[in-house]
Amino acid sequence: MSTALVYRAFRATPLSHEESQAIDIVIARYQSDFEYRDEADAIQSDPPDPADPERICSGVIVLTDAAEDGRHWADCLTDIRRVLEDAVWQVFLGGQLLAWDEDDGWLLPETVS
Repeated sequence: MSTALVYRAFRATPLSHEESQAIDIVIARYQSDFEYRDEADAIQSDPPDPADPERICSGVIVLTDAAEDGRHWADCLTDIRRVLEDAVWQVFLGGQLLAWDEDDGWLLPETVS
């Protein structure tokens, strides 16, 4: 049984071309650095939805059973959030809403105190 990171970012203004490019660069870096990339369903981003124009970034990352898998992709989402600092974010791991820390980024359940 696999677990997934589900992410969504909202704001009134759409992504700029520069923001889209920066996000693509972050995703490409994390996908190429991922040790288990041959076993994983890499990050899957949702296309823009005209019915939900304020959802500017969303998708799912299906995690492998590797212990470091969740941390790797949480770090990726941390870097993406830092590109989109003015957005309102929701990140869930297996249905549990993750906490955000300005210094450490997204906190996985085992690191939340």
